[in-house]
Amino acid sequence: MSDRPAKILVLFYSRYGNTVKMAEEIAYGAKELSNVSVTLRRIADDVPTEIISQNPEWSKVVEDMNNRFPTSSIDDLVKILPNYDAIIFGSPTRFGNMAAPLKALWDRTSKLWMDGALVGKLGSVFTGAASVHGGQETTAISMMFPMLHHGMIIVGVPYSVPELSESGSPYGPSRIVGPMANKQIDDADIKVARALGKRVAQLTQKLFKD
Repeated sequence: MSDRPAKILVLFYSRYGNTVKMAEEIAYGAKELSNVSVTLRRIADDVPTEIISQNPEWSKVVEDMNNRFPTSSIDDLVKILPNYDAIIFGSPTRFGNMAAPLKALWDRTSKLWMDGALVGKLGSVFTGAASVHGGQETTAISMMFPMLHHGMIIVGVPYSVPELSESGSPYGPSRIVGPMANKQIDDADIKVARALGKRVAQLTQKLFKD
């Protein structure tokens, strides 16, 4: 990799801010290593502003997200994917599957697939759901299917991370956000998220070094 930093993109969709928190912790873990560049990008929501504005608490969450992580259009995000060595995708659980905005992004990557633009890049996933057994694992796996078709190398969380028995799965970090999507992130969630970020950074450096 010579002197240039390992380039990692944390690309996520978040409606109530929970996926944002996971993205931040994953980025923190990746930045524990030197010579690593981490970029966080957020996919635009598909809910009209007038709907969000009817709920003051939701509006406050969205305003905070917009201030810290302004959204990008799907077309703009697709264009930058090949610029990174590793991409970590995050989405809340939607009936055991990734949310529609992330699926829409993958549906726009046909040109990248034809060009082999993502072949050999590292890929990981993270998610969250309202309840225990709320679809976290199937969501994580559903997020991996497009990466396999693009020839990416998938990185999960090993059981050498002790907190994996309390949070997440081998497929990636995940957390329970509660039925009102307002449960605070706990210590085990944070440690698993940071462990994934650090592992992706370590493997990216090894894989792409000269």
